[in-house]
Amino acid sequence: MSPKGFACLVMAILFGGAAFAAEPVRDEATGLSLQPPNGYEAKKVEGDPRYAAVYAVQKKNEVETGCKIAFQPSQAPGADPGEALSQTDINDFTKKKEWTELIRATLALRYNVATVDAFEHQGLMGAAVVADFKPIEGEPQTAEVRSYLVVLDSPKGRTTIVCVGDKKTFAGRKSEFEAVARSVTPPK
Repeated sequence: MSPKGFACLVMAILFGGAAFAAEPVRDEATGLSLQPPNGYEAKKVEGDPRYAAVYAVQKKNEVETGCKIAFQPSQAPGADPGEALSQTDINDFTKKKEWTELIRATLALRYNVATVDAFEHQGLMGAAVVADFKPIEGEPQTAEVRSYLVVLDSPKGRTTIVCVGDKKTFAGRKSEFEAVARSVTPPK
């Protein structure tokens, strides 16, 4: 399946035929919440089992593009919270070159990474990334979609925002995707 086909399939599964709540949403178990920006709607969706909460955020009638917000706890249930890094320690690490290199290397498995920039939000330091899907062997390369990803870590875990838009209109959508990322309140 091509990267465009994969993105379409993911978006169809996440957003296809479901009702949306055009209001703030909150996962009570984790504390992850968001207030979708004007023109966007959010709903809780099933996700990969490693995530404790997953939300889909997109414009009404949008099928192949939009955003997914997921929270992955950093500790196993019952673990000692006193052993977690502090937010200051996490923020200090994300300011280092090693953080940028780690984000770039991790995403390079699936993406051609164009940029990795610092992203500060609600006292959390993280990374904002613009990247294109890498071609899959045996499939034609597509230049039709581009991703905007934000990674924010707290002592409770990692909040990841992944937005996918048409490459042709991505420059105009990037500010919308950033607004989606800024609408999120990660668990702290």
